[in-house]
Amino acid sequence: MNSRLKMGKTRKSRKVYKARDDPVGLDSAIEELENGMDKEFGKSGEDSILLNIIEQLQSVNPEDRICGCHSLASLTSKQEVREKALQTKVVRICGPLLLDQDIMVVQAAAGCLHNLSCEGSDVVEELVKQDVITPLASLLEKFRGIGSQVEEKRVRSIVDALGLMWNVMEQNQTAVDIFNRQNMLEIVLQFLDSNRFPSSLVLVSLSLLATACDDNIPAQEQMAPYYNTLTNLLESEITSHQIKVTTGVLLLNMMKSQVYNNPVFPLLVSAVSDCLQLDTRKMVSDWSSSVPLEENGEMEVEGASNQNEDDKAVNEIKTIIKAQIAALEIIANLACQEDGEDSLEEDSEEDDFDDEELKSNPEETSADPVFVEAVISHQTVQTILLRANDLPANVKELLSTSKQGRSLVNLKKQLVIHSFLCLSNLIDSLTLSELGGCENLYQTWTGLGKICCQKEDAEEEDNLVDLQLVEAASSAMRSSTAKLCGDLSAASFLNLAPSDLDQLLTLYDSPQSSIRTNIINIMGDLAGLAAKNLNDATSCQILSIVGVWLVENAAKDEDLRVVAEALDKLFDVFGEDDSDDIFANLKLLQKLRNILPQLKSRIGQNKKSLGDDLPIVNMAKANLQRFVKYKEKRPIIAKGV
Repeated sequence: MNSRLKMGKTRKSRKVYKARDDPVGLDSAIEELENGMDKEFGKSGEDSILLNIIEQLQSVNPEDRICGCHSLASLTSKQEVREKALQTKVVRICGPLLLDQDIMVVQAAAGCLHNLSCEGSDVVEELVKQDVITPLASLLEKFRGIGSQVEEKRVRSIVDALGLMWNVMEQNQTAVDIFNRQNMLEIVLQFLDSNRFPSSLVLVSLSLLATACDDNIPAQEQMAPYYNTLTNLLESEITSHQIKVTTGVLLLNMMKSQVYNNPVFPLLVSAVSDCLQLDTRKMVSDWSSSVPLEENGEMEVEGASNQNEDDKAVNEIKTIIKAQIAALEIIANLACQEDGEDSLEEDSEEDDFDDEELKSNPEETSADPVFVEAVISHQTVQTILLRANDLPANVKELLSTSKQGRSLVNLKKQLVIHSFLCLSNLIDSLTLSELGGCENLYQTWTGLGKICCQKEDAEEEDNLVDLQLVEAASSAMRSSTAKLCGDLSAASFLNLAPSDLDQLLTLYDSPQSSIRTNIINIMGDLAGLAAKNLNDATSCQILSIVGVWLVENAAKDEDLRVVAEALDKLFDVFGEDDSDDIFANLKLLQKLRNILPQLKSRIGQNKKSLGDDLPIVNMAKANLQRFVKYKEKRPIIAKGV
């Protein structure tokens, strides 16, 4: 039931343009809203601002239409405004502006709609419902056969239009079908020439093509003749890291598991490795020493040139970090590219409860040998651990004084999160020796534990990011625990005392079910290791503590999928007959008997809402019945009942 990191892209909110003119006086209203007047929003001001925006969008004056687009774009990051705007069907008004006669109106509309599309799948779904695809497809058609030269003022429109299509296609199959049917791939392909077009246009074109080729055979087949073009981008010495890595994403989506034996594979791995070796932690730390003061609307004119230099420097760092995040996603997917779909076999009615075949061998790799060799030769695991290092506290404090600095802190945290998720996949797929040995993995394990258990004084808006960090770190720790506990030599490192379990158990209070699932697996694997050494008193204590906790807490979780995980771990831990004494002393049989009818009732009540989890939960219920039936026949347990 391990979760695997899937290929995707990091959502980027485009830098929004300010309106060049303010004919209806909206700029002041927007500025007030963004400076803390949100509490007034939601009353009459909400309808007033949106009505003014709609009035601008429908104006005969191009300047008004441009201002309306910019005003709407400025408000898209605020959820309540965004939801209200979508309810008023503003996209049906803004969408046709993609075909406006005025090129600056087209640019403003494309930027506005692209901004909206970066706000999540629900927003994209609403954009599609309000028929943004029709004018967008017509706009893209205008770019077909555009030639070798593109006017600078049109580049932004093309970049935003392609970015909008990219986001919509990631979330909507209808957009993919239209892309295929209208042969839009031919339009996008012309922008891959980095000698003719700016890097921003090349990059968004590669990103769109990567999405188009993901599980889309017609697009994959159509891209095949352009293999050399993509190879040249990887080989080029002047191509940026971000373009090379995005080219790698596209190639991986085109070739899937066939990429390992393709001549392009060494180029792909080198591009990813070179990108990850850049010390972005040092880059951010160095930039923090010259961080500008917070902008309070009183920016001094003479500082404008310095500000532009600061923006350029920080944007370069952001570009590299984003490329590293994409590089980590490539490695994560290469680590498990061979994985097939899980199959759920029917349960037999036999009394024997033997899941030995499900246990993994820590010295058995599931990754492609070519990939394993590349990981070892490029020291990929060690590099990822370096990228997982957070910024020093003093650097974070310096960066917190500016908007750009805070943006860098958040982006660096995303890099740390993706590093842990990638590390989790690598640990699952490689052997202990390929990971550097038991001692090295144990050191990583202890570091992950500290990160999972640390308490930060975070602002409320940072809580979601911190939950993502704990989820990623606990996922890597879960994988590390499973790998270590699968090797008996790890017992000399994992010589935990019962009190050491307390901090990990506090994480089970997390509101995120995936974190609770990770803790269940970590605790279960530690108990499973203890169950192999029942001659040791401490091991017996750990097995007893975790056994009771799994039954009395985890197996009663509010999330039935978490319950299924807890029961599976319990079966693993007490599957061997030599643990019957402890099982009987803890009176677990009766407790499991009590859980069974409750579980059946909860599954019946939640059958419709369980969705894809229903087969897994039903299997856990069936296994619980078998497990209870088997344990009832064990002499030591039967005697204690």
